[in-house]
Amino acid sequence: MKDDKLIEYLFPSKKKRKSTSESLEDKQKYDARLLAFLSSDKLDATLYRRILLQMPTKIIPRMANPLLLADFLTSSYETQNNASKILALHGLYVLLTQYNLEYPFFFGKLYALLTVDLFSAKYKARFFYLLDIFLQSSHLPANLVASFAKRLARLALLIPQHDQCLIITFIYNLIVRHPTIRVMIDRQSTSPVKDDTYSPEERDPNKSNAIDSSLWEIESLTHHHHPDVATCALALMSLRKTNHEREIHPLLEIDYDEMFEHDCNRSNRSRKKKNKIKTTPTTDCPINYNTAISLFD
Repeated sequence: MKDDKLIEYLFPSKKKRKSTSESLEDKQKYDARLLAFLSSDKLDATLYRRILLQMPTKIIPRMANPLLLADFLTSSYETQNNASKILALHGLYVLLTQYNLEYPFFFGKLYALLTVDLFSAKYKARFFYLLDIFLQSSHLPANLVASFAKRLARLALLIPQHDQCLIITFIYNLIVRHPTIRVMIDRQSTSPVKDDTYSPEERDPNKSNAIDSSLWEIESLTHHHHPDVATCALALMSLRKTNHEREIHPLLEIDYDEMFEHDCNRSNRSRKKKNKIKTTPTTDCPINYNTAISLFD
């Protein structure tokens, strides 16, 4: 096959009608061509990312033996940038859960991706969508889940404001889903920062001592200047056993522009409510010559 036709055969770019199921022999031929292509020097950055994107839903289901991709996906995580690491972990997770791949360091790799740089990555929304899936199992150890909650809480102090509600809500859902880590919000201390037992430098999430720590970071965000952040933090710190998980998907794509627009609409709504309550007209105190349209105009 010519290169273009081979690429389209291996990694179709257009949606096609579902054909009749391929035979085992066809799948084995696909495996051989795919592995030969992945080991060649024909992969540029764009095609590499396209392959990783298609891996869980289009490539793995077509294979006779998907475990043959384990080395490629592991190498992708070790050698590529953060965006490609996120996509590679998705493929590895499919192999772990559906094809019994043994990869004991999966959650350690996932934990290592939780840095401030993640919040400027192209696939940030996809990462947290996947992280939510990865941490759903009720069989995960409490130490492991507590480490993710604590690492996220620490990051919540450092990340942009428009991402803080996402992180707080994510931790909220973790505690609802895994009640054993609820002790992290119930634990009281006169000097929580000084008494914190969490080891942020520990690479193994099972050994970070997060379960013996508290979420003092979220407590501090209850005094945040932005009402949305403060409200989310208060909801987490007052969480009850009967609470249910909250929807995080609307928070995945929020940016500064959207938050600024929401705040402008909030002030307009509150002004209308005040005018309805008061019988006498009031004049607002001017704080700007021109009405703000966007954040940096």
